[in-house]
Amino acid sequence: MTQATQSQPTRLQALWQNPVAVKELRSRMRGRRAYLVLTGYLVLMSAFIILVYFAYATAAEQPFGPNPRQAGKTVFGAVVGVQALLVIFIGPSFTAGAITGEKERQTYNLLRTTLLPARSFVTGKLLSALSYVFLLILTAIPLQSIAFILGGVSLTEVVIAEILIVVSAVAFAMIGLYFSAIMRSTLLASVSTFATSLFLTFGLPAMAFIILPFLGIFFTTGVPPLLEVVLLYTALVFAATNLPATIIISEMFLITEDALFFFTNTLSGYTVTFFSPWYVYIILYILLSLLLYALTVRRVRRVPDK
Repeated sequence: MTQATQSQPTRLQALWQNPVAVKELRSRMRGRRAYLVLTGYLVLMSAFIILVYFAYATAAEQPFGPNPRQAGKTVFGAVVGVQALLVIFIGPSFTAGAITGEKERQTYNLLRTTLLPARSFVTGKLLSALSYVFLLILTAIPLQSIAFILGGVSLTEVVIAEILIVVSAVAFAMIGLYFSAIMRSTLLASVSTFATSLFLTFGLPAMAFIILPFLGIFFTTGVPPLLEVVLLYTALVFAATNLPATIIISEMFLITEDALFFFTNTLSGYTVTFFSPWYVYIILYILLSLLLYALTVRRVRRVPDK
């Protein structure tokens, strides 16, 4: 057996036996609170799905109502929407006070004097928060299977949606952990974290709605084909920075153009290749997560200010 095959299980074992992660998970899962939160989450999710289904079924019975065969897609969209809100706002709440809490309890300096490396400290805090968030995401998968029974949803849509949710969970958790490392109090870290999450989720679309009318003036007065392509590509990249926009546009391209990655369209007499924003979103947010992780580790390594 080579040294590489021997070291790989050791690294994986060290990752899951991170002392900070084990301690945080034991304190979070001990008692009834974690299970009550999980049960309440599933009950509320189930009630929400039932309401969405009956509302859609009632509307489908009308003469000009929606197609009843698309009920599964509506239920699936409702579950993905709840999961998106979960990773955007609930996940960062676990990490926004992860490091500032140690500072407020005056245990941060004590932890930094131990032999625990800064990278292991940050990784443990991140794993402890993401483990519970991933548990909430996994428990909702059986509810998503209802969409397959109702019809209108493909396996490709489910896989892409779950990948987007997981990547978003890591990125937004890292945003909270980064602000927790640079701030002195949990309140400031929480405010900064949720302000950033709100900006990425709602602020960017608001800016787009403000800018698009001005761009529409250029389209109505006539614009060179090359500039039109550049503007459309810019809009797609802009959409790839926002989770709701990425989900909606990627779903639209998959349905209308049957495009998973790329599709071609004729624009002003030219054949132009467009891309689906979901994998651009994944690349951007993975890079953002790695950058914030490196900055957080670097901040933790610094000597605390007196």
